[in-house]
Amino acid sequence: MDEKEFEEQIIVKEDETIIKSESDQEQVVPIQKKKRWKQVMAFILILTLVGGSTYTIGYYYGQINTNEAALNEKISELLRSNFRSEIYTSVVDYMDEKPEQFGGSTLGYSEIYDNVSGSIVGITSKKTYYDWFNIQRTQDGSGSGVLVGETKDLFYIVTNFHVIDGATEVVVDISDGNVVDATLVGHDSDTDLAVLSIKKNKIPELMMKALKPIAIGNSDELKVGEPAIAIGNPLGYDRTLTAGFVSAVERDVKNENNMKYIQIDAAINPGNSGGALVNRKGELVGINTAKIADTLVEGIGFAIPSNAMMPIVEELIKNGYIARPFIGIGGVDINKADSELYEIPMGVMIRYVYENSPASKAGLKESDLIIEIDDVKIFNMSDLTEYLGGLKPGDQIEVKIIRNGEEKLVIPVILGNRSSN
Repeated sequence: MDEKEFEEQIIVKEDETIIKSESDQEQVVPIQKKKRWKQVMAFILILTLVGGSTYTIGYYYGQINTNEAALNEKISELLRSNFRSEIYTSVVDYMDEKPEQFGGSTLGYSEIYDNVSGSIVGITSKKTYYDWFNIQRTQDGSGSGVLVGETKDLFYIVTNFHVIDGATEVVVDISDGNVVDATLVGHDSDTDLAVLSIKKNKIPELMMKALKPIAIGNSDELKVGEPAIAIGNPLGYDRTLTAGFVSAVERDVKNENNMKYIQIDAAINPGNSGGALVNRKGELVGINTAKIADTLVEGIGFAIPSNAMMPIVEELIKNGYIARPFIGIGGVDINKADSELYEIPMGVMIRYVYENSPASKAGLKESDLIIEIDDVKIFNMSDLTEYLGGLKPGDQIEVKIIRNGEEKLVIPVILGNRSSN
């Protein structure tokens, strides 16, 4: 040897490195295949890109309007380009383990169920009736309810009015057949909503820990195609989850109110009424209220939006009723054909005036033709009720009428409260 202590000769093979020392003893050190090394480097690159994007979003959160959909599409594109590689599986596993880094607040269905199930209860109503032989009988009805608020002593539960309509007794199934008596706080038949209360001191201590009011979401932010998760008690099966998509928003349904509904394709069955419709964050965005029952129709259900529901719930809790403006008339539409035939304007012909109603006190009479309210054209009863729906009891309106086919009058009317009539 030269001046060095020992001299090493290195022989490189395809899969291993052999280090040969002065003593001719071989030390075998395995190395990774070149292909495996490239995969590892690619995996590190992907995590760097994804992690960098996540850090950027976190840094600018609240300062710029981050396009979450664009980010998710970039990540999906990156994954698709590596779908044959082991990297794909590794990245997907990583995303599943840490979903909060990829979208920020989206939960999986299992997580949503775990978070929300403590806010869902079953409701059983008992109705008394008499049969053909005048024998008193009792009929049970069932539905679902959602905990939406609480005080020191009470939980407040929202459900559909038709679930408890006409009931002589209402009980709430907290879990697995454990029931407590419920008290009706108030109802609104126009929107098919009712609020119940249950006393906390009637609930077993162990179950109290599982109960909690649900987080309320913003239904105005819903978009067609988003996940729609329904949780309720269909057919008496406790806390059942069904999932689908938001099929439409602001959907008109043929009924007497002017409510706009959320249309969903998640399975809705008897007993789901009054249950929760939640978004992908696990927030309440609607109360499931109906489905189209027809052998030819499947996957069409409706929910009352949370933004329309919560003001009603709050007023029911505060007052026990909904203050709705009341004019006190019954009318018939004068449509275009009638207008041309009788040579009178389109509008609402008053057929009768309720006794002691605001209309009666103001001097409106039968056969008066309403054509305007506050300079807003009125062509039919739908126009009239829609306009009044935006007002409140005590408001004064100016009603323009035609009397006796020729006399035009403007009559001031102070709206009453229908709930007190």
